[in-house]
Amino acid sequence: MIARLGSGWQTITADLALILFLVTAQATVSEPAMSGDIAPSQASKPAPVPSPTPHAIEGSGMAVFRPGPGLDLAAWLAETRTDDRQSVTAIVRFPADGRSAAMGRAERLMAALEKAGARPRLVIEPAQEAESLVVIGYEGAP
Repeated sequence: MIARLGSGWQTITADLALILFLVTAQATVSEPAMSGDIAPSQASKPAPVPSPTPHAIEGSGMAVFRPGPGLDLAAWLAETRTDDRQSVTAIVRFPADGRSAAMGRAERLMAALEKAGARPRLVIEPAQEAESLVVIGYEGAP
């Protein structure tokens, strides 16, 4: 008859792995600082709030089209938008004195996109100079 020990090598290995995990978890927890370690001006300083960024600067678009003479928006859209989950966003920027012209450009751009079969979103924002572009990406609802 063979006598069995109360624990085998598997149990010892599991115990050691658990101990290693607990030591590692404890080492990664940041401890609260002592009151004498941080100057009062640093302790009461709030975290900086990130400033909002315009839609197109976020870098979320996969393809960008800038309308111009001789460029076919419908053909570009058919070639580029290959997934129904991709959203189409028309972005129209205007300088301080060009708001009414931007509204006209936005209307024409939206009509062209809808005629090409897209359901675009529209972003109109102030900028240093007038600009129109179409962005295709996976952000937002398609």
